[in-house]
Amino acid sequence: MIDGLVDEAWRRAQPLTVIVREAIGGQRPIPVELRALHTADTLYVLARWPDSTRSDMRDPYVWNPASGAYDRPSRPDDQFALEFPLRGDFDLSMLTLDHEYEADVWHWKAGRGNPVGWVDDKRHIIGSTPTPKAKEYSLGGHGAVFVARLLDDGTSAYAAIPVPESYGGDVVDSFAPREPSGSAADVRGKGVHDGAQWTLEMARKLRTGHSDDAVIDPVGENVCAVAVLDDELYWHHSVSGRIRLRFTR
Repeated sequence: MIDGLVDEAWRRAQPLTVIVREAIGGQRPIPVELRALHTADTLYVLARWPDSTRSDMRDPYVWNPASGAYDRPSRPDDQFALEFPLRGDFDLSMLTLDHEYEADVWHWKAGRGNPVGWVDDKRHIIGSTPTPKAKEYSLGGHGAVFVARLLDDGTSAYAAIPVPESYGGDVVDSFAPREPSGSAADVRGKGVHDGAQWTLEMARKLRTGHSDDAVIDPVGENVCAVAVLDDELYWHHSVSGRIRLRFTR
């Protein structure tokens, strides 16, 4: 059962602590404890990291008594990402002119997929030429990089809710859960916050059969990286160095 709880199997798994730092500037180091297990067909990952504030609602509607209507201020939810290379020259930075690559990304969101136990299965496509749905970023006169952050084929585990027309509480969620579909529904995940840290448990088939997913090798080495977002929008995330995942017997 994927419930974000540390049971006996997880206690027997050897932990690895990695440090994530702000992607731009390299400041504010955060320790992330990782554990991994696998069965014949499934990879399980447990991640724990400190976070004193539980942020599990993304951009909610907030009642404005002066106007008698809801505002929707930007309010990021806590997030975590696990990334595996798919194609190209995998790099830890998306804002690079030296590497073009595509990565498989498990993107957990505390305020959206987490309430119903799902993780967004996505791809990042980084390159020097435009691709569909890519956003262009200028690198200070040195050139431009195009970044596409795409949900895998299918639908996510949540959908936007229109602004309420009448009062329904001081703070109202702006997303509703739904059953995901397709390759976007490959990763199960549940995070639990205990007041001081998040514990996140995730699971996905080693081989999904979808071309937009990395194949996990239970015998050889798997390159990956992790990222943490603490009340932050994506470009302020903190990233790890390159991690080499290999299972021992």
